Amino acid sequence: MSAIKTMMKVGRIHYINAIPFFHRLEAAVEEGIEYYQNYPTKINLAMRHRQIQIAPISSLEYLNYQDQYYLLPDLAIGARDFSSSVLFFSHEKIEGLAGQKIALSRESLSSSILLKILLQFKYKFKNRFVLNSLDPAQMLEKHKAGLVIGDRALLYRPRAFIYKYDLSELWWNWTEKPFCFAVWAVQKKYADQNPAEVASFYRALIQNRDRNLMDIEGLIKETLDMNFLDANFSKIFGYLFNLNYGLDPAMLEGLQLYYRLAHRLGVSPKAKRIQFFDIKKAAC
Repeated sequence: MSAIKTMMKVGRIHYINAIPFFHRLEAAVEEGIEYYQNYPTKINLAMRHRQIQIAPISSLEYLNYQDQYYLLPDLAIGARDFSSSVLFFSHEKIEGLAGQKIALSRESLSSSILLKILLQFKYKFKNRFVLNSLDPAQMLEKHKAGLVIGDRALLYRPRAFIYKYDLSELWWNWTEKPFCFAVWAVQKKYADQNPAEVASFYRALIQNRDRNLMDIEGLIKETLDMNFLDANFSKIFGYLFNLNYGLDPAMLEGLQLYYRLAHRLGVSPKAKRIQFFDIKKAAC
């Protein structure tokens, strides 16, 4: 068990892709954690305004406010090919969408910019974009094409034929690099004042992630109350098995390329050297 002396406010994404981090995390830490649960852009906002100290944030949120955060080493949510939960649906092939208005999920930051990068730099399109909070079916009744993320994307089953593009697969085919959707960040000021507590939480988080990924079947059963007879069980199992939860050198290369293209697109500042929280120093 790891003890945390100071109350720590932790952001928790309420998507299935985050359960390897959070399932049974309370049992891995003795005390001192308060959770704020929401979708990614809300977590980003809470971190930006220092309402929480540690969270998985959109990878672009770190770039936009990089002087405010350290990244926690070897923690991410990414994909080396398809992700299954960052999907672009369209009533016509993507090659025919030049100049069209595209709907974007309000819950997304990194994925929305990834779509804009792909449309502008891969396909050489100029598009207009509108934010929406509709479910996929309603969105596609109103718009020709749109981005859906998270559990809505993963579990959506269209009633009629529609084109479906997995953004991380498009990215992989274009760049031959994995895509990093989210990173774990900590407020610099909080980490500098509470290094031992942050290090303790980090170790518990790593151990919890690894333990849960060793038993994905049990993870799904316990968190989602499903068994292998459920229609979505195999889909979710394959989804969690395929995602990457570490920030290895290849994932880092993909992240840095994404940062360069986001800057080129004009939506983010130029990336500085990524600053990681120094676990070894904190343990001294």
